[in-house]
Amino acid sequence: MKTKLLTLSTILLFCLSGFAQKTYLKVTKSNEPNDYVMYPPGTKFELKTKEGYIVFKNSDDPGSIDIEEKYILYVYPNWKDEAEILELTEGKVEKLLTYKFRDSRKTSDVKRIHNHGVTASSNVTNSKTIEDKKNLEFVLSNGIKFTYKDGVYNATLNEEKLAIKYNYIIYSDLGTLKLSFNSNNGKVWWIFEPVKY
Repeated sequence: MKTKLLTLSTILLFCLSGFAQKTYLKVTKSNEPNDYVMYPPGTKFELKTKEGYIVFKNSDDPGSIDIEEKYILYVYPNWKDEAEILELTEGKVEKLLTYKFRDSRKTSDVKRIHNHGVTASSNVTNSKTIEDKKNLEFVLSNGIKFTYKDGVYNATLNEEKLAIKYNYIIYSDLGTLKLSFNSNNGKVWWIFEPVKY
């Protein structure tokens, strides 16, 4: 009886851990509008003091730290071989729950999902020129289109080029598309934030 109860408890805990909430990383660099970058759930990071002590790191628990003095943030995105290093003297580092972040996991397939009333279609295909890499065509119903083809990023709105910051933050008059694409496995993470009038 104890063995059955222990086995049942283990299975239940295993199942529940599969449905656990995860957090994504948002780094606000200043008080300027749109001066932030986000990383998908599960991205490893360490926020260190100028003395090198870790004061904040990745976990499934939400939280935040206001930056009022010098900190160094080491972010380890899974699509890079080395850390991104950000020196921060203001702003905020946050772990936010993923309900605001969207994931398109199916590759070589068109996937439609919604965010702030906008529908997105993503099409991930194998690169024809770079072995074991993926390409992306990502289209929002409001006309914003993002493509990644063999290392080249492009974004348009009604055929007019849009500014891209940090490779995946796309600004338009309609709002900001924040997108992350892993060309190794085809995972797409995105959020659209419409302009507030």
